Amino acid sequence: MSHLTSDQIDELLRANGSDATVYLIGAGGCGMSGLGHLLLDLGHRVAGSDVACNEEVQQLRARGAEIHLGHHAEQLTASSPVLVVYSSAIPLDNPELQAAQQSQIPIVRRAALLAALVHRQRGICVAGMHGKTTTTSLLAFALQNLSANPSHAVGALVPQLKRHARFALNSSEVNSDAKPFFVVEADESDGTLRQFHPECAIVLNVDQEHLDFYANVEAVCAEFHQFAQQTRGPLIFCADDVRLAELLARQPGAVSYGFNPLATYRLESKVQSPKSKVQVSDDLLTRDARHSTFDVWKSGEHLGEFTISLLGEKNISNAGAVIALLHHLGYAASDIAAAIAPFTGAARRQQELFCDQRFQVFDDYGHHPAEIEATLKAFKGLGARRLLVAFQPHRFTRTQHLLKQFSTCFQEADRLWVTEVYAASETQIAGINGALLVGAIREQGQAVEFMPSLEDLRRALRAAMMPGDLVLFLGAGDITKAAHELANELKQETVTPKEQLFSELAALLSGAAQVKCNEPLAKRTTLRVGGRADLYVEPASETDLARALQFCTEHQLPFTMLGRGSNLLVRDGGIRGVVICLAHPHFSRLEIIGERLHCGAGVRLKTLAVEARRNGLAGLEFLEGIPGSLGGSMRMNAGAMGSWLFDVIETIRFMDYTGEVHERGASEVNVEYRGCPLFKNHIALSAVLKGQPASKEVIAERTNGFNQKRWESQPAAASAGCIFKNPQAIPAGRLIDELGLKGTRVGGAVVSDVHGNFIVNDGKATARDVLNLIEIIKQRASSARGIDLETEVEILGEG
Repeated sequence: MSHLTSDQIDELLRANGSDATVYLIGAGGCGMSGLGHLLLDLGHRVAGSDVACNEEVQQLRARGAEIHLGHHAEQLTASSPVLVVYSSAIPLDNPELQAAQQSQIPIVRRAALLAALVHRQRGICVAGMHGKTTTTSLLAFALQNLSANPSHAVGALVPQLKRHARFALNSSEVNSDAKPFFVVEADESDGTLRQFHPECAIVLNVDQEHLDFYANVEAVCAEFHQFAQQTRGPLIFCADDVRLAELLARQPGAVSYGFNPLATYRLESKVQSPKSKVQVSDDLLTRDARHSTFDVWKSGEHLGEFTISLLGEKNISNAGAVIALLHHLGYAASDIAAAIAPFTGAARRQQELFCDQRFQVFDDYGHHPAEIEATLKAFKGLGARRLLVAFQPHRFTRTQHLLKQFSTCFQEADRLWVTEVYAASETQIAGINGALLVGAIREQGQAVEFMPSLEDLRRALRAAMMPGDLVLFLGAGDITKAAHELANELKQETVTPKEQLFSELAALLSGAAQVKCNEPLAKRTTLRVGGRADLYVEPASETDLARALQFCTEHQLPFTMLGRGSNLLVRDGGIRGVVICLAHPHFSRLEIIGERLHCGAGVRLKTLAVEARRNGLAGLEFLEGIPGSLGGSMRMNAGAMGSWLFDVIETIRFMDYTGEVHERGASEVNVEYRGCPLFKNHIALSAVLKGQPASKEVIAERTNGFNQKRWESQPAAASAGCIFKNPQAIPAGRLIDELGLKGTRVGGAVVSDVHGNFIVNDGKATARDVLNLIEIIKQRASSARGIDLETEVEILGEG
């Protein structure tokens, strides 16, 4: 390969004139396509090749470049180029490279040509392991707003710059001060940072990165140190990076910025603004109002308050670098603030692909643990219900060298998926893959799912998404395809009125709450029959519960409280409106203080009885065999073995339908057989139950006696418990037995042979089967004995 200096490359281009053709191998890459735009701006002819026709290729073709698909030697020779350019992603056995060598056409790396063009103007290089693209594009955007007419070359598409690379043509060959600035993203990944000798530079950070090229982090630091020595003017560096501060603090012309109190340009972050909801017509829409606000102090003097439309302290830091350089170059702080405020970012840097009242979907290039951790922290601050993260590891060497850091950088994610490693130009390393990373993350105690293909990844995410979720795709590879496909899928979806309510309710509650649409209720009842709930909610707190009740009131939606589903028959048509269940662990807390049990409404009665026995508290043994939760049992004043729940309750807490919480002594509450009228229009939250000290042996003996009686008299098959209340004349079970109805069947519903007051589900029953069987029993009892049986089981829903 040729080893031309930047001056020799510049001389070659000038000598051959504007008609000279430059051939770009891999022209569709952001860096290479940027070179194409710069050459076209200078009047040169551009030809080249790539394996795919992406947006970058289309932009070059639209400007007259001849870009071929596929790499073939005859394409290059037919173009008769004076110079051939390639990137580090191109293998040395590329047929076009070999053809150029055979034809003795000068061949240079991408960075060498870029450096030659930068040196024609007042070069400003932005370097560092993380944040280069954002900082470079922000600096170019700001200089453009400041009427400086800069040239620029950014390593990603930047919508607000129209093209990600541009060469300003009003340069002066005589007066260097009249030349435009040339802002360039200088890449350190392949050792080409030394190609640049800029007038100014920004160095953001150094890190354990690109260890496939560098022997160690010391070699990385040496590259940056050499680059700093080649910078002729101000060198802006981040004082928050310890390695960087040690490396550059004593460098002539060095100026520091950062959150560090000793930084020349000190940053002070303010509260980050989350998204805001605004009323537009009759629809509640989410508007993008994300931004970060911060103060900048220069040597103790307050320069002013600055705002950017990017999230997180890392982006505040990146903006701080731009502010420090521009202020050092003589621009007024107020002008700088106005210049940077409208910037919305580069492609795949916190890029929003979709947003409606249900979901937000973002695409981000982050692929290093430090970038990922900072990005997740920034997005977590937006206040979404849940942060769903999909990550594609980039390069086998990076995954291998930084496996430990990768295993802990996703802690902010509420749910996490990892797909297979994107190889880039690397050969696979045995044993290094996505599954290895998934195992390392799980070893740290974090749940993660492995989805080898991007298609499976997209489907898994869509299936898991709930309204109020923020979905973030991370990685430098082709995971962006899955992100865009999901966004396009969401754009095509039609939101029904029920789904609209579902979305608004889910977004209203905390991320820990469960909200589901068209939820099957059969699996939530002990009888295992019934239709679906329009909306199903498991609040995660009393605040969530109050918000759900208020939502129902505002939207005039009926709601139904569901316990653990015992003593309940849901009709096959399901339940309209909202079904609320206090099954979240928040409502299932149980604490024993002395002789008293402080229990949430979601505590199972069996759990309550077991814990009482463990702590030597008697009087609650009868509860162990009663299915269901404390809240539902309070509503029904559940009882067994001659005892009733309110016999052992001292105080209760409950919520009215406006969301206000009350507390009352049990003696103040009216209770009756199989019911507590208070809970017809109030919701049980918790109660304090009182036990009597006793030996564990005595309690166990009594419990075993109760259990033995139950096992002998109650069926094990799925049921709702006793179907009928006991009439005064005779227990319902004995009545049904005497009527000869045991074993009577309707469909999959059967009168139990063990206890006549139980209807069991043989696995195939419908609610209609059970209801028809209930009617048969009631009619026989009325006609044969003159007894009107009254159902004890609660029947809800539509037929």
